[in-house]
Amino acid sequence: MLAQDLPDYEIIIGDDASPDRTRALIEAELAAYRGRARIVLLPPAPNVGVIRNFNRCVAASTGDILVAAAGDDVSHPTRLRRIAEFFRDHPACFAHYSNARVVDATGGVLRPAWYHHQGVLIRQFDPRGFHLYQGVQFCGATGSYRGDVFRKFPPMPGTTGGEDGPAILRALLLGSAAIDDEILLDWRWHGANMSHGSKPRGLGWRDKLRRAAAWPAGQKVHRRGYLADLAHAERSGLASAATIARFRSLVDDIHAQASVKFHCTHPNARWRAIGGAVRRFWQVSPRGGVWKVRFLAKALAKKLLPGPLRAVALFDFSKF
Repeated sequence: MLAQDLPDYEIIIGDDASPDRTRALIEAELAAYRGRARIVLLPPAPNVGVIRNFNRCVAASTGDILVAAAGDDVSHPTRLRRIAEFFRDHPACFAHYSNARVVDATGGVLRPAWYHHQGVLIRQFDPRGFHLYQGVQFCGATGSYRGDVFRKFPPMPGTTGGEDGPAILRALLLGSAAIDDEILLDWRWHGANMSHGSKPRGLGWRDKLRRAAAWPAGQKVHRRGYLADLAHAERSGLASAATIARFRSLVDDIHAQASVKFHCTHPNARWRAIGGAVRRFWQVSPRGGVWKVRFLAKALAKKLLPGPLRAVALFDFSKF
């Protein structure tokens, strides 16, 4: 981030009680920096987790556009300028997700591009649709947002899995969200980071399934924060009552889907738990019966696979 070609920007660094030499390395880099960026290195804090640390970085920021930047990813020198240009040209858009190159610990390319679409796809809330995120296949590592996404809402609850889910929901409540085919950073996967795509080596099949189950589990924990944001939007008049009601229905839908996927993935899941998740999904999902049957058939078919084969299908061959 210190090599950006945008002349005026700020960097907020939140140290969430790093147990290694991270802070010392950062301080050494900043001591040698001679650029024009405003840099704020927040005081060390007790380990509060990703979300609460993100919240305190937002509180310390002053910019109109907020760009997520994890400590092990590498922003290309044009990233901030291109993001600023996008938001300038799209005043109704509140979230932007660029493309990314996926790299390993040493910078070797694992995937030359994360998204494979062409151009910029902009989506806004359509009450006739059934996708909570309106088809935006967002990647939090590439996310950038207008400040209102965080400043018009209360701080995200610490139980939220990551900032990307709440942020895109808020962006769609306020306006629209976009994914862009331009590659603006290297997204690092090395097995020890928090990205769902990061695949540690040497895992047994049970641990592979636990890792694969982390993705639907992450979707499950978002629900409380989503509902709190919808209640705030309703009280504050940020969206109509009909829009809020439809969003709540879609939140229940994606939560119920995630519950089914989680129980059909985790190695210790019991059929009784799966049955409960299936009943809940069938009751709350606003989708048609044919779609529900197809979804359940695919999920249950994976559960019926022997554990080692299920691990290959859901971990080794998965996009994540």
